[in-house]
Amino acid sequence: MIRGIGLALTSSVFAVLSSSVLAQALDPAPLEPPGGGERFSFTPSIGYLGAKATENVYNTGNRTDKLSQLDWKADALTLGGRGAVQLFEGLTLRGSLWAAVSSGADMRDRDWFLGYQGPDSWTHQSLHPDTRVPKAWQGDISAAYTLTNMGDVGIAGLAGFRRYDVKYRAYGGSFLYSVNALRDTAGTIDPGLLTISYRQKWDTPYLGLGAYYRGETLSVSAEVYGSPFSFGQADDVHALRSTLFIDKFSPTGMIGASLGVDYKLTSVLSLAGRLEYTRYVEARGGTRIQNGATGQSFRVPKPGAGADAETLNVSLGVKGKI
Repeated sequence: MIRGIGLALTSSVFAVLSSSVLAQALDPAPLEPPGGGERFSFTPSIGYLGAKATENVYNTGNRTDKLSQLDWKADALTLGGRGAVQLFEGLTLRGSLWAAVSSGADMRDRDWFLGYQGPDSWTHQSLHPDTRVPKAWQGDISAAYTLTNMGDVGIAGLAGFRRYDVKYRAYGGSFLYSVNALRDTAGTIDPGLLTISYRQKWDTPYLGLGAYYRGETLSVSAEVYGSPFSFGQADDVHALRSTLFIDKFSPTGMIGASLGVDYKLTSVLSLAGRLEYTRYVEARGGTRIQNGATGQSFRVPKPGAGADAETLNVSLGVKGKI
């Protein structure tokens, strides 16, 4: 259902490209010149989020000897908004926020207890199709400064800060373990029983470049951005073992890109579509393990823990400006 909504939103964003007839019909009066008079704008939107997160555990004596990997995937419906204010000619301050309001997800958990010989050499595996996303949101604040303005085409420099926060919960599921021989023991976990809860947070200052075109009815913007200083941390609760794993990572890289399309409907309203992709490169760090039953804790040094994430957000909204 949610994935279908995402496909519909994606189709709608690209359909904006063919809506100039609608724009002229709604506002037959002459349109403003490109870039004319826009000091403040706000765009409430509905969107689709496709999210992935990977949780890795390594043998600390060998960076490539993987012990465990959990793959989390989610599809979510989001609500959000974007705002922009022109501080002075050439400099615009921007902010955006979206949050998931409905979601579906799944998780795959694999272990390699006889040594890692590739992803298919796992000894233990569990599947959790009943996975939920109780929280997923992203907030971003940035400044865009016009470097080159050639009338209706320009290039801008970007500087900003982004936080991405997502939490998954896996319930029930099935497993195939190696007890007396390889993959010889199968079973199920009671439906509705919480097995694992996992949360990632990423804080990222970034720089980037943007290009834009502003026509009478159509405006298009494209941006690329990145950072070598994305700071991540993760919390993993294994509920069946009453054990908490707290991972803190060294800075890693973030890369992203966005495409925005606006079609003017009236002198103050536009139909706005946006496509945005972000990837957080795998970060490595150490882990503090706490046993909830005994209260004992100990540390696994870097690089025993790893994590990465990806997001794809497609949104459609109505932009108002003054």
